[in-house]
Amino acid sequence: MPTFTFKKQYSVNVHIHKPEPEHDRETTLVFMTAIGVPLQKYGQFFEHLTTKGYTVIGADYPCCGENEPQLDRSVNYNYQDIVSHFIPPLLGYSENKKTYLLGHSLGGHMATIYSALTDIPVIAVATGNLHYKNWQGWGRLNILRAIAIFKPLVIIYGYFPGYKIGFGDRETKGIMNDWCHTALTGRYDFIKGDLNAGKGRGLYFYIEGDSYAPYKSTQNLANLCAESTLISVKLPERITGNPHGAWIKDPDIIARHIDEQLRNHCD
Repeated sequence: MPTFTFKKQYSVNVHIHKPEPEHDRETTLVFMTAIGVPLQKYGQFFEHLTTKGYTVIGADYPCCGENEPQLDRSVNYNYQDIVSHFIPPLLGYSENKKTYLLGHSLGGHMATIYSALTDIPVIAVATGNLHYKNWQGWGRLNILRAIAIFKPLVIIYGYFPGYKIGFGDRETKGIMNDWCHTALTGRYDFIKGDLNAGKGRGLYFYIEGDSYAPYKSTQNLANLCAESTLISVKLPERITGNPHGAWIKDPDIIARHIDEQLRNHCD
């Protein structure tokens, strides 16, 4: 298994899933996970994509999932570190000229920022700008309440113990401080570089009924890209639970939508 060293400190395992040679579309999707969701949870999704001819490259975030040591208060990194030191090495494993960043939730935030800085195309699923004003009514209050809960937990533990409140697993204080900043302000001004330089090409999938990434939030994240397309997807009734993460259990519809868009508009 290939690995790279993040910030000269932590080893990151890289998983490369390749299609059968006769179906190879010579296109790579470099995947970024949601907050606190291990890469292995997306196994079915990757199978659907490779069956359709795509190479998929992914890794857990440093000290998360299968990467050791396990995240604790001694480990810290933020959005900027992911953009500068995590995404570039992953992209380096792509052997295809046609390469896209593919992100779910938090991974979509990171991928969008990188696209706006470098112009690499991005595909984002169930993601959006976290600003509380992108929600209505109780949704807006829930975002503000989340901030009020997350910040003290990060201070007490030195990292974010999502497992204690049913919000993923562990995440660094730097990531969560940036998360909370964007949720309060709508801005990504902790990122070095010009996010308004006319770069970025994005394909965004809003999942109907997603209370964690409503349409307006997806739209406002997509606006970081100079060019973007936003598509609404309705999950089949057989898929129950919050659409934000429930699609992972039966990901064929998302894989088919991605394949359709890439075949129709990007070939």
